[in-house]
Amino acid sequence: MPPEVLIRQLRQNDAGALRELDSRILGRDRSATWDRYVERFLRVADLETMILPPWGCHVAELHGDLIGFILAEWQPTGYGLPPGARIVAVAVHPAHRNRGIGRKLIEALAAECAQSGIDQVFSILRTEDERDIRFLQACGFDAASTTVLSRRI
Repeated sequence: MPPEVLIRQLRQNDAGALRELDSRILGRDRSATWDRYVERFLRVADLETMILPPWGCHVAELHGDLIGFILAEWQPTGYGLPPGARIVAVAVHPAHRNRGIGRKLIEALAAECAQSGIDQVFSILRTEDERDIRFLQACGFDAASTTVLSRRI
């Protein structure tokens, strides 16, 4: 990772830049789930009265510009999922990928989890998200024992 890249917690004034980065990375082809989760985190970041940054949310900054982010949330036991931190979204601008920035975002989340007494981080991905699966595996993630079944209606 270039030394001038700063990994830090999401701040209140980051919401607009994060929305812009999200749009540049994903364009118009975004799922409703992505929109709902990203917007929920950003609504929290837009609050004028926010005293503490949202838990599990970090950005990568280069020369004042946001070039990556990770949004996660604490996940209690429920719905067959293990307790821990669940990664909702992690992304790095395409021009800055393969430089260790995504890995540093994962490490920032892991450090925050350790400080909070959380000993597991997980992400739920579609089978066809091969690039994302490879990235998480390279960061030390393994397949979980949970199986999700679905039926198209």
